[in-house]
Amino acid sequence: MSLTDSLKKLKDEALVKGKDIAEQGKTALDSAVEKGKGLAEQGKLSVENQKQAQIIAEAKQQIGAYVVENNLLSDDEFVLGQLSVIAAAQEVQERNNARIGELKAGPEAPAPEVSGHFCPKCGAPVPTGAAFCTACGAKL
Repeated sequence: MSLTDSLKKLKDEALVKGKDIAEQGKTALDSAVEKGKGLAEQGKLSVENQKQAQIIAEAKQQIGAYVVENNLLSDDEFVLGQLSVIAAAQEVQERNNARIGELKAGPEAPAPEVSGHFCPKCGAPVPTGAAFCTACGAKL
């Protein structure tokens, strides 16, 4: 075989190998693109699931608040137990809020008259029967 024929044969083999490598690269790239699209979709779906979980949690919280505010299911043992937990926590809040009021007033000022009612949002004392907090405007 002549040198020219050997070089031509090498060239042809290199072209075939080059085409094979290019095809393998294209296949790998296509696979990576598809995996990337799948990961992006998974991420979007996970974010949507988190949003839906927040909606569910807020709805459950509103249902719970509605049940408590309207004294529903008061014969249910679980609800009664949770109402006791709420009442105990509210007592602690009231004591803490009274102390906060004392600390805010400082040692020089006379202690404010406390009605025993405090805003659950900001802790400010509120008049008995008030529908809204006079400090932060929260609905009571």
